[in-house]
This record gives sequence, C-alpha cells and structure tokens, in this order.
Amino acid sequence: MWKMSILETLKENRTPILLAEIGAYLHLVGRFSKEFLETHVRDSDLQFDYQKICSNSDFFENTRLYEMLTNKKLKDFISKLNTSAAVEELKKDIDNFCNFIQKHTWRDAPKGLCKILADAHGIVSGIDKSLAGRIVEAGKQRKNYIFRSTAFGYEKEIELLKDRGLKKQFFEELSQILNNIFTELETKEQISYESYQRFLSIITKYYSKTIGETRRSINEISLYDYAYSIASLVKSNLAKMLVDGWYEPRSKSKWTILSVNLDIPRLLSKGLKIGDILGYREETEQLFNEIKKFVEYDYPFGNEIYRDETGIYFSSPSFEEIKKFLEEIEKTFFNHLSFDVSLHIDTSRESRSMTVIASERMNALKKISFPHISGMMKHQRNAAINNNQENKFSFEKCPVCGVRMKSEKNDRCEVCDKRYKKRAESWNKDPKKTVWLDEVSDKNGCVAMIVGKFNLNKWLSGELLDTLISTTFEEWKSENGNIQLCSKLGIHKIEDLERKFQDMFKNSKLDQTGKELCESLVGIKIDDFSKLWNSLAERDATGYALNLVNEEEKARHLIKLLFRKHPSFARLRRIWSTTKEFIDQTILETIINSFIPSNPRTKRIQLVISPNPSIPKNATCDIIVGGVRFSPVCIDNTKGIFISTTNLEILSKFGRTVEEIAEALSGQNIKLKTEEEKNWKDYMIIEAKPADDEFQDYIPYIEIYDFPDQFMILVPAYEALDIAEKILMEYEKQFSKVRDRLPFHLGVIAFHRRTPLYIVMDAARRLLKRFEMSKTIEADVIKVEDIAGDSELGKCKKLVLQVDRREIPLNWVVSYSTKDPEVEDLWYPYLRICSAEKPDRTLCFDYTGSGDYVVHIKEIKEKDRIKIEPSYFKLCYIEESSDRFNVDENLKFIDDIHHIKNLWEMVKRNLLSKKWTLSQLYSFWKELERIKEYDEETFEYFLESNLINILGLNPSSDEFEFLKKAIEDGLFELCLHWNLQVRKEKAEKGADSI
Repeated sequence: MWKMSILETLKENRTPILLAEIGAYLHLVGRFSKEFLETHVRDSDLQFDYQKICSNSDFFENTRLYEMLTNKKLKDFISKLNTSAAVEELKKDIDNFCNFIQKHTWRDAPKGLCKILADAHGIVSGIDKSLAGRIVEAGKQRKNYIFRSTAFGYEKEIELLKDRGLKKQFFEELSQILNNIFTELETKEQISYESYQRFLSIITKYYSKTIGETRRSINEISLYDYAYSIASLVKSNLAKMLVDGWYEPRSKSKWTILSVNLDIPRLLSKGLKIGDILGYREETEQLFNEIKKFVEYDYPFGNEIYRDETGIYFSSPSFEEIKKFLEEIEKTFFNHLSFDVSLHIDTSRESRSMTVIASERMNALKKISFPHISGMMKHQRNAAINNNQENKFSFEKCPVCGVRMKSEKNDRCEVCDKRYKKRAESWNKDPKKTVWLDEVSDKNGCVAMIVGKFNLNKWLSGELLDTLISTTFEEWKSENGNIQLCSKLGIHKIEDLERKFQDMFKNSKLDQTGKELCESLVGIKIDDFSKLWNSLAERDATGYALNLVNEEEKARHLIKLLFRKHPSFARLRRIWSTTKEFIDQTILETIINSFIPSNPRTKRIQLVISPNPSIPKNATCDIIVGGVRFSPVCIDNTKGIFISTTNLEILSKFGRTVEEIAEALSGQNIKLKTEEEKNWKDYMIIEAKPADDEFQDYIPYIEIYDFPDQFMILVPAYEALDIAEKILMEYEKQFSKVRDRLPFHLGVIAFHRRTPLYIVMDAARRLLKRFEMSKTIEADVIKVEDIAGDSELGKCKKLVLQVDRREIPLNWVVSYSTKDPEVEDLWYPYLRICSAEKPDRTLCFDYTGSGDYVVHIKEIKEKDRIKIEPSYFKLCYIEESSDRFNVDENLKFIDDIHHIKNLWEMVKRNLLSKKWTLSQLYSFWKELERIKEYDEETFEYFLESNLINILGLNPSSDEFEFLKKAIEDGLFELCLHWNLQVRKEKAEKGADSI
C-alpha cells in the first residue's frame, strides 16, 4: 500500500485535527463565568461544575452556543481520518463538542480523542497546580477580592467580573463562528483559514479576560494560557498518532519544539534608512505569519509557543521519523518562501513538559551568529548577472540586502527599493503613525533609540521559578486531616517532612500512614513511593532530579518539587506574555503616548511647489528653505502637492504656530533635489497651509520592533530620559517582588537625525548583546525599613543595598502585599541569600535542593548579603561612526536614571537661585576632567576642594555628599553632557548662553 508523506498525511487530515483543537479550546468554556470564579472563593455556598454545563441550557444565556456544542454533525467530520496508520481508537465516543467538556480528565473514563485531551489537560493542569492544586481552603480568595496575578505576583482586576455582559457577548460571537464552521464543513468539507483565524481571535480576546484557577498562588494563569497550552499539545499528539499510529497516551505523550531561527536585529541593521528597516520588519512579520499558517493550518501539527528576536517556536510531535519530517519541511519552505537569509530549522529533544524552550533559544543564538545567504537568493543573484550579458550597465552588490545585484546608478536592488518605498504607502493609510525620522527628532534635530531588554533565560528554563512558592508548608499542613496526619508522623516543620522522605526512599514500600501522606501530597493512592518520585521528578525542567541516586539529595529535591512553582507549558507562556504585555501596553501604548507635545510639534504643513518636481506619489525630496533642510513627501504628483515630514519646531524661525509657519513659507524660494537627480535646483513654494485634519496630530515615535524580551523604539532625544524614567517607575512597581531576579535593562542612544541609521542599529544591537551577557552579582543589605506603599504596592520593605565599586547605594522598594488588604504575599518576594548554612528564618527554603537559600523580604535583615541579577542602563550620544563600538562599555545601574534626573534638578535649582552660573559649572567640569589623571587619594582631595571653592558647597551638606558620590560613580558628567550638550538645556531665563 502506498504510504503518504508526513506532510501529506497532515494535510489530508486537516479537518479532524483542527476540530480536535477547537474541541480542546472549548472544553474549558464553562470556566468563562462568574459562577466558576465565585464557586471557588472562601466560604462559598455556590455549587457549580464547569464540566456539566451541557446539562444546563440556562447557562448559555439564550445564545445559540448550546445548540453548537450539542450539534451531532461534528461526529461525521471529526471521524473522517485519511491515514495508513492504525487509528481506530480515535473514532470512538465523539458525538459533539460536549464530549470534550464532559470527559477531559482520567476520572471521566475518556475514550479516543478525549484520551489525548485528558493527557494534555493532566500534564498542563498537574504541573501548573502542583501541590497547590491539592490544597482545598488555603489560598482561596475572598468573594469581593478576586484578582488575577501576573507571572511575577502583580495583581490586577479580572475583566470578566467587571463586565456583566461579557459572557453573553462572548457566547454570541462564539456560536456565530461555530455555526460558520459547521456550514463550511457541510458545503466544502473543510474549515477555511479565515474561519479558523476568526475562531482563534475570539478565544484569545475573551479567554484572556479571566483566569483558569482562582487560588493563590496559581491565579497567574489566564484561561487563555491554560486552554492554548492544552490545545497545542492535543494538536501535536493527534498529528503524531495520525502518522505513527495510536498508542495509549496516559503519562506517555511527549513533544518537541520546532524552531525556525534567524537574527532579526542583525537583519534590521542592514537597512540604510528607516524605510529599509521598517520594510525588513514587515517582511519578517509576513514570513513568520506564512510559517505560522504552514504549521498551524496547512499541515497542522503544532502551534506557536514563543517568538522573539531569534525566531519563532512551535509545539511539534515527536515523530518516529523526525529526520524525514525535517527534510520535508525544509524542502517545502525552500519551494514556497523567499527571504534574504536562510532559516535555521531544527527540533528539540523530546519532553513531556515542554520546558526546553530556554535551551532552544540559547542554541538559536549560537546558530544565528553565523548567517548565510539562502539558496533562493543565490539563484536570483546569479540570474541577474546572467541576464546582463550585453553589459548594458555595471552591476554591484546591493548595500542593503548584500545578496542581490543592483545597477551602478541605483542606491538599491529592485527588491530592496520596492521594500524601501512601501513605508510611504503604509503612512498614507495611517498618517497619524509617522514613518519619518525628521518628525521624531526634537527641536535640536536629535533622535534617541530606546532599547529595553528583559533577561528571561533563567525564567524560561525554570531555574528561577524555583524561587517562587506554589504553596507553603503551613498551608499544606493546615488542610483538613493533614494536621492529625503530621502529628501522627511527627512532622512539625518542613525539615521533618524531608527526613520522612529520606526514610521512604530507603524503603519504598509504603505502610498505611505512608500511603495517607502520599495521597495528601498528590491525590493518588499508591503503595510504592518510587512511583510518586518518578512522576514528580519528570517535571524537573533541568533534568537534575532523574539523575539523583542519594536518598538525602532526593528528599531535598522532592521538597522543592512539591512546594515550588513548576515550569509548565502555560506558566512559561505566562512569563513571556507578562513581559510582552508590559512592553506593548505599559510602554508602547501608555507611556509613549503620554509624551505627546502640542502645536506645532505634531502638526504638518501642505506645500505646493513650482515648477512641479514631477516625482512619484509617496516619494520624498530634499528642500532647503531659509537655511533649514527637510524632506517633504509628495501626495499629488500631478499638482506638485507635498506634506511636511519634519518636526515643525525645526522651522521655529518662521513662526511659533503651524499657521504662522505656513504663512511665512508661502512665496519662499527654495533649493530642491530628488533621489534621482542628486543635484540642487531652484524652486518656489507658491502655497503653504496647515495640512488637512487627517494628516495632523501624529505621534512622534517609531517602533522598530517589540518581542517578549526586548524592544527598540525611536523617540525625540529631548524627552528620551523622561520616557526612560517613566518606564523604570513602572518596572519598579509591576516587578517589585522579583526585581532582584528579573533584570530589565534600558539603553538610550541619541544621535543627530542625519546620522546613517545603520550605525545606530548596530550600536543598539551591540548594547543588547551586552545586556544579554550580564552576570549575577552580590550586594550587602545596609538598611531595611518598613514603608507604606501606594495603593498599587501596599505593604513594602525598603532595602538599601551596597554594591562593590559603587558609592551611591541601590534603593529598592519590595512589596509583599496582594490586592486583598488582609492577605500578605507569601509566594513571590523571596531574595537569594549568600549563606552556606540555612539562615535562622521562618520564611526560608532551599530553592535548588543543593543548599542555596531564599528568604522572604519580611525576614531580610541588615548585614545580609544577597544575590541579585543587576539591571543596567546606558545613556550616550553617537557623534561619530566609531562611537558605536564603545556603546557596550561603562554601563550604569538602571537605578541611576533617578539619580541623573535628581542631579539635573539640583543643578537647575542652583542655577535658578543664582548660587551657580553656567560659567562656574563649565569651569568645575573642566577641572574635573583635569584631576581624573590623579591617583584615588589625590583625586578625592581635589574633588572636595573644587566642590567647596568652585561650587561653594558646604562639606557637611547633603548636596555636597550626593554630588561627590555621583561624580565618583560617573553620573555627574553624564548628567551635564546629556542636558547641556544633547538636550541643549538652558536652566533659567537670563542664564549664560550655552
């Protein structure tokens, strides 16, 4: 019998695979309800079972969703399997979508597809909840204080509870798309990509508005994260069975990660101008979307589980012929995808918990360090050379892509030129969103690239998840029945439980009390302790547990596996989605949009130029008017009508408002040159007026890219440090409980608007690489105090930390509150302490199982030494091309953003009060440069003398001490350079000219 290829088999079975995936999403639809949330609160008397909603049509609020879920036509389509593999079991017991809702756990005796669902549900749910899922009362939230948490303990309101009409709205949209899908199946026998996408968008939109589990500390997983993870594993496992044949999935299913990698920052750095960069970004997004469609729909075997600057990652089956599978994918990609560099395609080792994403990402960084031209591009380059046999024009390599050939007279090859010109077409569709660097520049003609970077590797690997508690020993012990059991076994503290485990490892056959203890921990009756150990050890993302042989080490590690958070598929997704939400919503939507200047900053002027330059629509030209150069864009090439694309503050010599500037420009003689001609010619602006409303009030920033772990944006240099401080303040609030373990780096790279952008992109890429390489350091706790945080942070501790080779200490505020004023956070705010022995603290545990301890913030004391992952900051100005090679040197701590801002406030205060003049300030600065050559003792002597004699500071004053330390930490000169030379600030009216 002829056997189909792996991809052909998947394509032929697209409909049943997608229907199974849809069923996996729908099996949790009952949790999208106020009833589910409030049934699981403390002292609730409500009775609600989300698995029984199909027996209660009232639950669906008069929508057609009940009809769709009970539609028995599903059976006809989901059982049409076209495969040579033995899969008869898959056709059992699926009549409608209600089967997925009612039979998705092993206790429901599932059959066929529902067995695959039960295994996926069990692996995601079991690892997510860990021991916390066994705790009935502890961790339950109060009825009026039900919140969702981020992956790092910052709690927010649940939208489903705020909007009473949300459930019905969701059910109406869901029933409509399911009806469309059934109609397509009846008429075309397949689900269209548009309907599949629409279904996913509805699920994403609504499932993200509530949580899958209410108990702290497992209330961080959204219903969407939960359902998406399960649906992805179901999809991949079903795909495997259709190719390799049926097998009993319970506790046996394993998956891999398919990675498609390329170095996106390196690719974007090839762009000569912003149009090249934005064009490459758009093409990369299109490429990833094509690959996504290939994996998720065309040949459905997995779902996207992560995407960043290294590439895109998918859940994937662990096929028996994995090499053949990869060969088929590579061949298909080569035939259908065209890109400037080759893609690195590979699969990970197989795993049951999908926690290898961090190692896959690190492997990708090594692979993409050696980019190479794709075979398709080589073919195109050679074809271009062969087609020029008559030598009509000279060929040279395109400076943008570096792979195709361009004619000597052009700046780019045809493909890169087309990509470059697309930016104006995109701008025409949405003029409020600028693509013009001159519009981003500040009044001094300067732009800043802000780069941000979260170091997620230790979180995605699960290493730092071990510092978070799933449930405390006291919570477990206080559960009904456990107090008596612990008393009977002599277990009064966690060390007693560890000793009990040691005994059980030595003799794995359990007596009655041993069986009761194991059941209290995992909810399963077992008679052999090794079964409990093996099931839990498999969840260890590091693989360390399975290799242990010593009973004491095993017992210590088992404590960790029971009481810590586990790196489940859904939890890892929640980690990177938390940082992505911070970048997308907090930074790009809220903070950036709050820095919108007024007239004329965000206004545009319409110009009519004579004679008509006759350049193509959406093309730009350069003009010089009154000594000022800018580049308007043509919006009507038949009438010579242009729109300004520059910050009108640069034209302030012509007026203070857009109306005044427009009036002054009318009738002005100008110099103009186009990209084609290159020579300046004489023209005139015969008419100038404020542009139509659709072109006004643009937002002066350009997003280069954003991923879960990093972003790049272009902003006006004048506001860049203010923006950076706002970002820092939000980071300090939203990541307060983990800032010692989740580093967030910021860089502000300023440059003149005429600086070639590839230089800036290269500088940003170098800085991000340096951020990636940051190492753990140690800090001494020199002061701890209680402070009353704001309404967001609640109860807090203020830590003053001393770091080696630094004068100004770090000041951190760490929250230990939840949104419920009666509940303290006992799960997230733990700091790693440097101690060879276990510290004498109550809230303390060994987070590695190897003698490495964390202590809760409430019990941190002065003179403790702790480990921190430092967050760094860079503030610089690119004046020359070579400056980009030094951008990764002399990094400051991110906390120094506050100090630099405070320093400038102090300088302004002294200038405004006339205590200092700018002449004094420059004199002091010059003297500071001179004495740098001295040894440390001599430098300090002259520094103090200059502070007293030049700036007139009292040596016993706070200003003297702060300024001295700031100078020794290299902050004062940085502050002056930024404000006086980059921002060109004048601190007060009548101040000396700068």
